[in-house]
Amino acid sequence: MRFIRRVSLLCLTSILIASCGAPAETASPGEVQTVVAVTIAAMTRSAPTPTTNAPTETPPPQLQQTPTEPVFKPYSVQTIVQNVNLRVGPGTLFKVSRVMAQGTTLEVIGRARGGGDGWFYVKNEEEIFGWILAELVAGDYDGPPPEFVEPENAILVTGVVKTEFGIPVTGIGFAIEQGSNRTDASTDNEGRFYAYLPANLSGTWMVSYVSVYCTSNTMDSNCNCKSGFCGAANPQAIEVTLPQTGELVFVWK
Repeated sequence: MRFIRRVSLLCLTSILIASCGAPAETASPGEVQTVVAVTIAAMTRSAPTPTTNAPTETPPPQLQQTPTEPVFKPYSVQTIVQNVNLRVGPGTLFKVSRVMAQGTTLEVIGRARGGGDGWFYVKNEEEIFGWILAELVAGDYDGPPPEFVEPENAILVTGVVKTEFGIPVTGIGFAIEQGSNRTDASTDNEGRFYAYLPANLSGTWMVSYVSVYCTSNTMDSNCNCKSGFCGAANPQAIEVTLPQTGELVFVWK
């Protein structure tokens, strides 16, 4: 029994010591402030830094370059036959200013309106300007066609040829006549012909359909009439009094 009491006493003593430990330490006000300051500093260091996205520059729109049209530049040609006439206007009724030998060099400045080879406006080595049939010269040139030049001191006879469906007929030849005076013209891609006469001419003239060129859109590649039918201008001829007041109209049938 004495042993049990001693053990009990020891246990009781141990319990009392455990339950009656030293009083807990209380932090001083200075220590509290220090802890708070350290905590705030730590929070400040760990807070993410706000980022501002720099504005992205929008590239300027790319301008599409429009291809430029080739520009006509005067070019040189040579006469290909003997005794070529340089005339003061684009037609066989205009006066001759020069007669040129084969191989004469000319500079092409422009052209008259009309179909076929037509007439070139040229300048010779003497700086003399005039008109020449395009089929009488040749040269090495692959640029755009010469620009149209309206002749001076000239009067115009013009007309158009179209099918019954309004389709222009190209390469149709016409003669413009008064007595022994005659000049010729042919229709262009719009079906129009342009005949220039000297401005001093007047009176009544007959405009007649006379031919079809192999380059006409009524012909095939072998210069045969398409579908075996050539057709013709209707009416065959129209009388016009100079100066002309309206376009002559022919229907291809």
